[in-house]
Amino acid sequence: MKQVIINIPEKKFPFFMKLMKSLDFVKVVEPPKTLEEQLTPGQKETWQNIKQGFIELKMMEEGKLKARPIQELLDEL
Repeated sequence: MKQVIINIPEKKFPFFMKLMKSLDFVKVVEPPKTLEEQLTPGQKETWQNIKQGFIELKMMEEGKLKARPIQELLDEL
């Protein structure tokens, strides 16, 4: 089986996809819409934790959330 990658103008894309799907010898594989949709459940959990960390960092910078001293954090380890 061969693969073909082509660029289609946005306004012509729906027509092109309808045409491709009408051909019985063509298998249309549509890519996921976002990077997050490609992640495994474990990766999604990690990504959510990272995003939450950035949200909290922004809140600390804005003074909406109190930061802990680094030494306090290290003492807990």
